[in-house]
Amino acid sequence: MRAVLCERFEGIGALRFGETAEPLPADDEIMIDVHAASVSYMDYLMVSGGYQLRPALPYVPGTDAAGVVVVAVGDKVERFRCGDRVARGNWFGGFAERMVAKASKSVRIPDNIDFAAGSTVLHAYLTAWYALADRARLKAGETVLITGATGGVGLACVEVARLLGGRVIAAVGSGSKAQAARDGGADHVIDTSSEDVRERVKALTGGEGSISAWTISVGRCS
Repeated sequence: MRAVLCERFEGIGALRFGETAEPLPADDEIMIDVHAASVSYMDYLMVSGGYQLRPALPYVPGTDAAGVVVVAVGDKVERFRCGDRVARGNWFGGFAERMVAKASKSVRIPDNIDFAAGSTVLHAYLTAWYALADRARLKAGETVLITGATGGVGLACVEVARLLGGRVIAAVGSGSKAQAARDGGADHVIDTSSEDVRERVKALTGGEGSISAWTISVGRCS
């Protein structure tokens, strides 16, 4: 099958299209006919050799993808059937015509969600949930500062923070991105190209709280 191949950890410039053997699912895996795959910073780091995990070379990059479950389904898989529209998250394998994934790390995609959007959901929203709900333990009424708020993970953070009842201050890199942050649910937007972030946050919070760095550049004021 056709796939993007990483044969050495020298970045995206060293990747090439090529042929590789079609994978076979283990008894707890599904095989997916890939319709779309997202590209994340994690993918970039991994092909550059800068991520904590280094797959055996050569390997097929691609952490997140979406598509349709095809004929081969593992014996222990009960939640999925052939023809199901699914998204999955894994360490690699998404940049190929077909891939396998653990059934436990795959989810169905509703019919009204296209595959391109579906391929981004797990990486962006699980990262946002882990940072805000699990780590920061954001509570209703607290104020959260989200930097890089119009990137894929950033916008997911804006939406998740609002879902948790937070008051969202979104920091964006230019004025042209401000409306996207507002459309995502931000209460306030800071344009870092023309405003002092620290002073603006102090003004919006009445000088309360502090700015602290989280794994995905999320700060919290309470």
